[in-house]
Amino acid sequence: MAILNEPNADIDLVVLDVMLPGMSGYAVCEELRSRGSLIPVVMLTARTLVEDRIRGFDAGADVYLQKPFDLDELLSVIRSLLSRRKNSSASPPEEPATSRSENSFSFGKAHINFDTWEAYCDSRQIRLTALEMKLLRYLIEHEGLVLSRTELLMNVWGMDRAPATRTVDTFMLNLRKSFEENPSQPRHFISVRGAGYRFISNSTENPET
Repeated sequence: MAILNEPNADIDLVVLDVMLPGMSGYAVCEELRSRGSLIPVVMLTARTLVEDRIRGFDAGADVYLQKPFDLDELLSVIRSLLSRRKNSSASPPEEPATSRSENSFSFGKAHINFDTWEAYCDSRQIRLTALEMKLLRYLIEHEGLVLSRTELLMNVWGMDRAPATRTVDTFMLNLRKSFEENPSQPRHFISVRGAGYRFISNSTENPET
């Protein structure tokens, strides 16, 4: 496949069908992410099981559309992803720690702009996928609350039901690696044993329980 043979090709977005000759769409997406590519990926499939959607998100897809879908919906998704990707190369803004506006938020050494999908930590740009940004926003909007994995799967991933999966744990680990000074002792993205996760913007000690 050309995108894998030419990893540095000037490609802005990938639309993948799950059923491809020789290599599944899941495998292509996994290979892209394993190479560190953050290019937006829209995955198309006729498969309707929740487990299939989970597999697509686990592979690294940003958007998962089930067939049949409306062409206008696909074009809208593509325009949105391309617009946010285009705006992700600006220089880091100067914001005080732990500040909030309607579509931006700062905590610790991090600053997030949800209009442009820009994320910075200690003046270093963080490249997040669409799902990682959506999860981050949901956590921030529900700061201090304990959010179960089921709630996150339903409200962030759009699952009608929540199957047994470690998808949420994997994404939380990625956010810790991106924004925590010490991911093994998180101060912002906190595990609550037996319950789920909560986000804390201003923490002076490790509150993980």
